[in-house]
Amino acid sequence: MPEAFKYLIDAAAGFALFVALLLVFAVDYFFFGTASTPIRNDLENVTVIEDKSQRDGKRLRLAVTPTASSPQEGKMQKWDDMGKLLRDLGDGYKFDDVSEQQVVNAKAKLEDYDVVFLTCAHAGSDAFRSQLRNYVAEGGILYASDWRYDDVAAAFPEMKVEALRGQGDKQTLEADVIDAALRNRLGTTRVTLKFDMPEWKTAAFGGPRVKVLMQGNYLGMNGKRATAPLMVKFAWEKGTVIFTSFHNEKQNSRVETDLLQYLVFSLVTAGIDADVNAKLEQGGFKAQPSNLLSTGGKKTTDPKHYENKTPGATLRFVLGFRNEGATLRFNVKAPSGKQYTWEGKSTVILEVASAEKGTWTYTVSEEVSAYANFPFTVTVGEKK
Repeated sequence: MPEAFKYLIDAAAGFALFVALLLVFAVDYFFFGTASTPIRNDLENVTVIEDKSQRDGKRLRLAVTPTASSPQEGKMQKWDDMGKLLRDLGDGYKFDDVSEQQVVNAKAKLEDYDVVFLTCAHAGSDAFRSQLRNYVAEGGILYASDWRYDDVAAAFPEMKVEALRGQGDKQTLEADVIDAALRNRLGTTRVTLKFDMPEWKTAAFGGPRVKVLMQGNYLGMNGKRATAPLMVKFAWEKGTVIFTSFHNEKQNSRVETDLLQYLVFSLVTAGIDADVNAKLEQGGFKAQPSNLLSTGGKKTTDPKHYENKTPGATLRFVLGFRNEGATLRFNVKAPSGKQYTWEGKSTVILEVASAEKGTWTYTVSEEVSAYANFPFTVTVGEKK
């Protein structure tokens, strides 16, 4: 066989292999592609309302106050190791250690932080309590736990309810999950909480601005049983406070850890959540309990559902998140299968006029992640 003819056959075989590979890649792209698949928007009557007020955002600034500790099993154990929980969530939850003395002596300013974690410890001074009140009034987000009840009650006396005040003994109890959004997150209406130490404080707050997240029947230090809130949330002027009797201890169950992570996510999205609900209310929409979500290492959240029982209603699907560098993809699908997908870097409202009756489905995908466990909320509002 002539040498030139052999080269020609080899070239033809190489070209055929190249074409075959192209066909394989094409089939894989068009039939097996996932998040990179071209967007199909065939859902009609959709108005996209983007939040243009958010500039390129900086990372959240978090502060954690020192927690107390006591000897357990031959060594000192921290009462509320919120720092460990934040470190476990990843680099997006880096924090500064800030002591009460630094705040009172003006060596640290609470207003420099988006969220302050006031971990379980002995009560602080009147000067410190005044700082807490001013911080929240100006828009700060405050977490406080257990023995910090006296500080929060003194800083916000309008919110305390003396009749609910109590101290619990060491025990394991079944708590009722009152808040619908928290029930969605945990997937249950009751959780088991273990209190390893006695003299823990109830969340003795109430009134129209106080939302009870969890409550339970507990055994008090006086030997009597009583029912009281164990976790509450309330707005104060421009800010938000979450107080919990339960906190991060050495041995938490999976549900307890999930509960604490939910608290962190709800704190860092509290400002966004307030803005979302205000926008829905101003537009005449009745907001359903929000879903506080994170992809949690997956590309896309599990599908969530909303049942529209009113044919022709106007629905608003609101994806709320801080502009911190993430790019999220928000997909809303009608009962008929028609869908609309939006992609962007901060809060968006997808308003659907003349919405179909039936089960609507939505998912959120991370196209670009700002950091691990990046939190966002989805809220559905309806106007008949």
